[in-house]
Amino acid sequence: MPEPTASADAPAPAASGGLRLGTVLGAPVLLAWSWFIAAGVITLLFAPWISRVRPDLGPAGYVIGFIFAVVLFGSVFLHELAHAVAGRLAGYRVAAVELNIWGGFTRFEPREQADSPRSAWTSFTISVVGPVVNLVLGGAGWLVLDGLERGSVAWLLLFGFSLANLALGAINLLPGIPLDGGWALQAVFWRITGSPFLGTILAAWAGRLIALGFVAWAVLQPLLTGGTPDLVTVMWTTAIAVMIWVSAADAAKNARRARRVETYDMRRVIQPAIAASWRSPLDEALEYVDPQTGRSPLVVVLDDTGLPHGLLDRRSAQRAAPGTEVNEHIRPLGSWIGAPADITAPHLLESLTHRPRATHCLVLDGETLVGLIDLPEFFDELLAH
Repeated sequence: MPEPTASADAPAPAASGGLRLGTVLGAPVLLAWSWFIAAGVITLLFAPWISRVRPDLGPAGYVIGFIFAVVLFGSVFLHELAHAVAGRLAGYRVAAVELNIWGGFTRFEPREQADSPRSAWTSFTISVVGPVVNLVLGGAGWLVLDGLERGSVAWLLLFGFSLANLALGAINLLPGIPLDGGWALQAVFWRITGSPFLGTILAAWAGRLIALGFVAWAVLQPLLTGGTPDLVTVMWTTAIAVMIWVSAADAAKNARRARRVETYDMRRVIQPAIAASWRSPLDEALEYVDPQTGRSPLVVVLDDTGLPHGLLDRRSAQRAAPGTEVNEHIRPLGSWIGAPADITAPHLLESLTHRPRATHCLVLDGETLVGLIDLPEFFDELLAH
């Protein structure tokens, strides 16, 4: 499945440890150690069926079962490759492709361009192309199946391959996060509401309903037909349901956090500020009152070249002798960035990726300094609300 990009809810997880198989589209292809657990489980599940169809194979059935696991994950790679190619064509840079116990994921680097309504349809396309590849592979395998000798090793492998791809395609198209169909549904909600984060929250709730549906199907379907639930079936469907539920809950949590950033009112942290030249009289700076708020603004002292140098230390300035200049009572400003007066929280956070050590943001109306943001205070305020 494709991991959400910058236009979705949350940062994609870093790839786990494992074997590096090579590169595709400039990104590493990783085989997580958990894949070997999945391969072992698939082998144990597939081998008994092979033994029933071809009892003459004996222990070789387990070898064929492992080959099937490898072939199946080959189709998972093609699924992820489809996501990667679609994303690359849409202008995203592929960061990593990983195969793991749950199948795999394709992670994209965030883009610097702002999201647009068209991005929702791009996200929709990237999401659905993977399952479509599985359905095409499964359908093509099913058509070729009649040309092979029934019961042959090639027939057994192709039968399992076709059935598994059809199932993977159909399940991944279910409309709930973290399945591909869920991210496609997120894109639809995004297009309707205008918010990728609200779209993620809604699609995550759909994912939780699907998780409950998996368990309900495993338990109720046999009961409705007069049978009893199979323990193994209930166990593996419950494992899938837990994975879906946890992933959906995590996506919703990240989306709520991102939506809080999206709707954050920057007026909460912008403090009125004025600029004063290096040799400005201290008395004038202390007497100035902001006409809009009636408060004494912060005073940013500029050096001889006109660049911000420090902040006026009002406590120290109160004890100053008459005729003192502002440059005698300043404290270091530290690393800073500039931003327009209409800056939003998402754009400020994006700007800080280029200056991660900045401690202050100077708010400008054109070329006039009108405010200052204490960035540590901004982060505390953002997390507190």
